[in-house]
Amino acid sequence: MYTPKKGQLCQVYKGHDNVYPVEESIQCFIPEPLEPGEIIIITKVDYHAALSSYYIEFMRDRSLFYSYFYEQVMFFAMDEVGVYKSESPISTFEFPWIDCEQ
Repeated sequence: MYTPKKGQLCQVYKGHDNVYPVEESIQCFIPEPLEPGEIIIITKVDYHAALSSYYIEFMRDRSLFYSYFYEQVMFFAMDEVGVYKSESPISTFEFPWIDCEQ
């Protein structure tokens, strides 16, 4: 499973709406969605175990932004036969980027 790390250079492969600028003004409440193809550098990663979430700050277009990512727990899986109930829950985070260094 992918874990984001400070200093990673990443490319966005799908849009993500809940992205906000890090600044002390009203602008911090106005989302600036990520677009496919953008390049970002992760600058801060905090995992909150009690909330099962990541707080991630990153640079894009010479500005600092942040977003929260919440754990997704799936109780069903799919194979070539069809959908079935998983014996143990499958946990994942859906990050909209891939690590450019891999």
